[in-house]
Amino acid sequence: MKKNWKNRLIGLLILLLPFCFTACKKEREEANGMEYTCPMHPQIVQDKPGSCPICGMDLVAKQPADAPAPTVPAGLDYLLQPADQAVVSSIQTIKPVQKQVENEITMSGVVTYDTRRQYTIPARFGGRIEKLYVQFNYQPVRKGQKLYDIYSPELVTAQKELLYLLKNDPGNAALIAGARQKLRLLGATEGQISQLARTRRESYTFSVYSPYTGYVLDPAVTASPTAAPVTASPATGGGDGMGGMGGASGGASSTTAAPASAPQGFAIREGMYVTTGQALLKVIDASQVWAQFNVASNAAGQLKKGTPITISFNQIPGKTMQSSVHLVEPVYGEGQNFAQVRVLLPAQGNSILIGQVITGKVAYSTGSALWVPKDAVLDLGNQSVAFLKADGVFKPTAVQVGQRAGEQVEIVSGLKANDVIAANAQFLVDSESFIKVADTSR
Repeated sequence: MKKNWKNRLIGLLILLLPFCFTACKKEREEANGMEYTCPMHPQIVQDKPGSCPICGMDLVAKQPADAPAPTVPAGLDYLLQPADQAVVSSIQTIKPVQKQVENEITMSGVVTYDTRRQYTIPARFGGRIEKLYVQFNYQPVRKGQKLYDIYSPELVTAQKELLYLLKNDPGNAALIAGARQKLRLLGATEGQISQLARTRRESYTFSVYSPYTGYVLDPAVTASPTAAPVTASPATGGGDGMGGMGGASGGASSTTAAPASAPQGFAIREGMYVTTGQALLKVIDASQVWAQFNVASNAAGQLKKGTPITISFNQIPGKTMQSSVHLVEPVYGEGQNFAQVRVLLPAQGNSILIGQVITGKVAYSTGSALWVPKDAVLDLGNQSVAFLKADGVFKPTAVQVGQRAGEQVEIVSGLKANDVIAANAQFLVDSESFIKVADTSR
């Protein structure tokens, strides 16, 4: 009987032990200033354990801000490798190929005037314009065609000097030759001087003839298209103004209009007085024109003087011309990231209009380099990535790409010829992934 009583007492003590330990633990937590909160309602904070007055859940102890983070054994590092650092797949693989590739540069451009064939006709002497024989801009003129009649006291005096010598001192060849030369320098032609010597009568209105063949313009008109090469469009017009470029000496039927801001008439008028050296008219010889192209800065190094180029006209399907690069400008325009390339075009007999939009193509062979299909490289915007296969998995590696040729892309750095990469980099990435390229050798 006494033995049973002892056994019951021991059992009771065993049952009371957990409650004693819990009470001691609570006393220690309260002594340490522990706070308790509800997992579902963090606004509930108490200084002792209990239940949430909102949902009835047991309050849990809050972790202090300076509590140490749990340590992870070093043996678990392989479990912490990011999911986007390696991909297991069985897609097709390729190797970069060291080779030369036939490439092509495509350039947009516009037809413009050859500035070497633009001439200014100034007034060689002062006077009054008596009659104008050209009436509007882009009117075709021929060499020797009459442009205007002018009255000039200076020219009248020069004629009288020659007539005086011919009448009073016909044997003085030196003075007579000097008087003739003075008239030539003032713009008189040999025919006018001969007629003066024959008729022995000075002319008070002197005719000025064009020394060039081309199109006449007011000096204030800009003779080049104002539109950018990539957006230029052909201008059209009517009447018998500027013809096709082939009409520089024969008057073709095709026409083009002046720039929208250009004056349609001449600044000089009949009855106006002009001064010596004043620019009266401008003549443009358009039998040869320029094709000006914009080429990307990274492709300009492939072009030099004499490089063959094929030119097609956007407004004339099927029409092409063969020419060669005449000049690659050694400077960039302000705010531009492309170079200007100039090509000479023979416009005589061709339906070429100033301002026409054209496309130029240059074929060349690249140097020996590593090439891969463009699908094997993923462009992330700020870098390019290829998937390198190692130990049965694909790991992203940063690569530097160079020029492109059709479906091929040059690898400047990041890969070697014996590397094995995924043939389709896009296949390994979904639309919402971002590839972290890092050193995965450790």
